Amino acid sequence: MTDVKTSPGFLHLHALNGGGEWLHMCIKHRETSAYLMEVAMLDDLVVDAMIEEDTRSRVRVLDDGIMVLLKAMHVGQDMARPEDMVSIRIWIDKTRVITTREADVDPILALHQKLSAGAGPTTPGEFLADLIEEHLDEVDDHIEELEDAVNRIEGLVGTHQTEAACPNMAQTQSRISGFLRHLGPQKPVLEHLSRCKHSLLSERERTRIDDGLDQLLRYLETLQNLRDRVDILNDQVARIQDRQLTRRSFVFSVVATLFLPLGFIVSAFGVNLMGVPFEGHANGFTILMVICLALVAGMLVLFRWRKWF
Repeated sequence: MTDVKTSPGFLHLHALNGGGEWLHMCIKHRETSAYLMEVAMLDDLVVDAMIEEDTRSRVRVLDDGIMVLLKAMHVGQDMARPEDMVSIRIWIDKTRVITTREADVDPILALHQKLSAGAGPTTPGEFLADLIEEHLDEVDDHIEELEDAVNRIEGLVGTHQTEAACPNMAQTQSRISGFLRHLGPQKPVLEHLSRCKHSLLSERERTRIDDGLDQLLRYLETLQNLRDRVDILNDQVARIQDRQLTRRSFVFSVVATLFLPLGFIVSAFGVNLMGVPFEGHANGFTILMVICLALVAGMLVLFRWRKWF
């Protein structure tokens, strides 16, 4: 495959330690599709999947090879959020590994570094198993970050710091949904590969993929648990905010109830007519204030007796 180095879509070409080669190409160049079909001689359906920009995780097993599409962590200076995974496409046969991408992903870079250092996988089947392990190990760090984030939110909600909890809760919920959206479809892919009796996958490699499946299932269970916890926290925040709103509304109602009769009395004493009580009394204003205070005190006693507050 050395002739591919002149193709605009070429990224790198590595020799596997046990024989065979790994070719990595970029799908943003039109020449990549032509090379895969005309030179690499891949099936046209496989080529269509290998150059498709937005793919869903799936596996296709043919007599002469296996195609696997996964979502992996995106890297770079201006990288998207971890849950915004990008597609990675892998084709393996007896002598070749061909991968394509539209953006750099962590597992590919990790294997590139290993092979550049003289280590890494020795066969196409081992390459696939290594790639899955690298991918899931990268996800593990982000799952732990989400668990820590949910724990912090629980602490904030427990101390009724809802204003601080709500923005973090929305962001965390969005990340959890993103991971579930991308990792969920990978479950049937790994299930199929772990049971696949293909000559390209040894018993050890199928066992490693099965271990990866178990790891993925734990991630999915953890993410679902985190989603449920966030839903419960959302309900708690809503109840706390409802109680706070009810308490404030009650205070306003009490104040309005206290001032309603006072407003009537003051208005009655303020009319410009003859016969107003205490009109000519020297201490008329003092008497009016005492009446108002007595009325307020009586109403407070009544509210307390009726256990309204």
